[in-house]
Amino acid sequence: MKLLKTAFRSLGKFRLYTVVNIIGLAVSLACVILIARYVHQETTVNHFAKDLERVCMMTIEQDNRPTRLSGVTDINRQKDFINPLEDPAVEKFTSIISFIDDQISVADHQYNVNIFVTDSVFLQMIPYPIILGHGSMLAPEDVVITSRLAKKIFGNTNPIGQKIKYASGDILNVAGVLGIPKTKSSFNFDILVNDNLRKSWMRLPYQIVKLHDEVDITDFNKKYGEFRSLPEYHGSLTRYQLLPLRDYYFDNSLFMSRAEGMFLQGNRTNVVVLSIVALLILLVGLFNYINIYTVITLRRGREFGIKKVYGAKGWQIFGQIYFENLSMTAIAIFLAWFVLEIFRSLFSEQFALTLHPNFTFDILLSFILLLILPIITGIYPFFRYHYASPITSLRSVNVGGVSLISRSAFLFLQYVITFCLIIISIFFMKQLRFMLQADLGYDIENVVVCKIFHQSNYYNVNDEEEYRKRESRHREITEIIERKMNASPLFTQWSYGDPLYSIEASLPLTVEGGEAHNVAVIYRSRKQMDLFNYQLLEGRLWDTTDIAVQYRFIINETAKKIFNIEDIHTAYLQPEHRLWYARGDMSINPAYEIVGVVKDFNTGHLSKPTTPIAIMYEDEYMQRETMMAKIVSGKRSESIDFLKELNKELYGEADFEYAFMEDEIAALYDEDKRISRIYNTFAVIAILVSCLGLFALSLFDIRQRYREIALRKVNGATTKDVLHLLLKKYIWLLAGTFVVAVPVSYLFINKYLEGFAHKAPVSWWLFAVSAVVVAGVSLLTLVWQVKKAVRIDPARVLSMDN
Repeated sequence: MKLLKTAFRSLGKFRLYTVVNIIGLAVSLACVILIARYVHQETTVNHFAKDLERVCMMTIEQDNRPTRLSGVTDINRQKDFINPLEDPAVEKFTSIISFIDDQISVADHQYNVNIFVTDSVFLQMIPYPIILGHGSMLAPEDVVITSRLAKKIFGNTNPIGQKIKYASGDILNVAGVLGIPKTKSSFNFDILVNDNLRKSWMRLPYQIVKLHDEVDITDFNKKYGEFRSLPEYHGSLTRYQLLPLRDYYFDNSLFMSRAEGMFLQGNRTNVVVLSIVALLILLVGLFNYINIYTVITLRRGREFGIKKVYGAKGWQIFGQIYFENLSMTAIAIFLAWFVLEIFRSLFSEQFALTLHPNFTFDILLSFILLLILPIITGIYPFFRYHYASPITSLRSVNVGGVSLISRSAFLFLQYVITFCLIIISIFFMKQLRFMLQADLGYDIENVVVCKIFHQSNYYNVNDEEEYRKRESRHREITEIIERKMNASPLFTQWSYGDPLYSIEASLPLTVEGGEAHNVAVIYRSRKQMDLFNYQLLEGRLWDTTDIAVQYRFIINETAKKIFNIEDIHTAYLQPEHRLWYARGDMSINPAYEIVGVVKDFNTGHLSKPTTPIAIMYEDEYMQRETMMAKIVSGKRSESIDFLKELNKELYGEADFEYAFMEDEIAALYDEDKRISRIYNTFAVIAILVSCLGLFALSLFDIRQRYREIALRKVNGATTKDVLHLLLKKYIWLLAGTFVVAVPVSYLFINKYLEGFAHKAPVSWWLFAVSAVVVAGVSLLTLVWQVKKAVRIDPARVLSMDN
């Protein structure tokens, strides 16, 4: 207690320096805490699951194809089929069938939802908290819903026992409500439906597997590492492997289809970048803190010298320094949390950092900072005065020497980091703008995308009556949509089909005598190709001679290039197996004729290379769930109102989801925008913290030279002469830090861009702008200080007692 009182009393003598120091550290710590919480959340995804080390996702690997999530299937009942799920090492497993954007209805209102068809074992392995009812799904019609969906549909009414109508016609009973787990989850569902509701779901499942305690996952995978020929995969060499659930979230090597979007993944690179930024901000804050605290200790040099003369031990000096730093760090941490709480909604909105509450981690993080930071910040001042002779300490206020060099070194490092942050921040903005404004190669302006068919994703093709009802309803909806859309003057073109926001090359094709290359095979009708204005380079587009069942491709430039095709009329592309189902002999698989080449168009994030594409013909009404329409210029509002009314006419009260293609393309870069906003904000904070440190140091240095300034003014020195004298040291320091920061930031930018296929150039003006911004703000701080010193009356300064 006595040490704390002494610490507060000592710091109170230098209030200005102390306040500046605490504010600088508090701002830095607020940034560090914010990012630390986010990084912890991202690196502990699914950690609410018990025995996470033993829980795995089943994957399938095939020759020449990317690995993807899967379930073990033996549709053809092979005699020699080896099922890894029957291995004694497997403790339990659960199957999941996912239905993304499916429909349910309550009280004649339809809702779009994501559905997992599974069993009660799912909640045993992935233990979401059950806040109402139970998760056992005892009856076939029992379902468990999330608290988010319960709030949306039932409001404050107790949802247990409420009835939900599935689009297939089944009446479901709400048996339980799931709360938010302690850590983030990679499973994105709204409803768990009992797999016993139907005998067959007509889809292949995904599987989650839990192994026994003593089982090593690597050994298990080696046991089933041999590739085998499976008929259900057209005889291609295939094997099943387990992917630990702890590794799934950051495993971006997996091929994820649209349905697998219900299994969320993160971006390890962005987490690493944010971690580095947080570390740099922490270093800026610490260097700034140590520098200002050094100034405070210099002003107290005589105090430490006298204590040593009177026999103060090293631990006593360290104790005083530690408790002073502990006090300031505690106040800074409190202010940091205060800022985070006050601006929590702003951070959530601007940075899209939706953080799960984790009180234990917050307390632990604060304790670690409070314990470690005072030691780090107190080491240099302690050694500075403990090993210095008392006479040196007694006169250190007026002597530069080592103290001046150390302060300059800390300030130098602080500004190197600040310059780097600004340069990289400006480049991030340039790269983002480059990607957002890039020519995609097809027309997306004023194209609206909406889901116009509100039918269940599930249907049983073996139930003839159910199938006839479904098809009759489809024909009725199709006729209404076609009549209404064709008659509307609000649209120039429209078509069914899903937009190509992001596709992956996952199907191996070969040209005779050539190597196999993965290609994205997509389906497009002539109407769709006209809608997006695909540019024909060779051959032709689809015409009246094309039919749905044919062996013809239209390819893009990249596909032509990777297969080294010189003449499309003599080259044929050969898939491993037939690409469409037909009755009869499925082994018949002739090569595909190439009838045309279109200009490359980008379908995904521009960090990735242009995808080689092979387009197959599609009938105008093959895909009915999604509709795309080009709106007449200036008629967006009227068009959306028209589509809402059409949706209401078809389905009554129902969710209507729509988006403009340019917005959906821009959404591919949401993560980049978020990282850029965070980076820009932190770069500005780095400047402000650095300027706070520069303010305190220059204040100390200039006050030390008040008598010198007064003497020079008496001898005729002008304000310009004094400015030059006092600014020269800092100008050289800023120039030196800039020279060091340029190559460092250039190397970082090039390292960051290694994985980018489309890159903005690193222009000279990036460095020039950063120099102007940082140097400008810093010199303004210095000039203000110097001018204030020059205005002091020389007579008053010279008459002051030294």
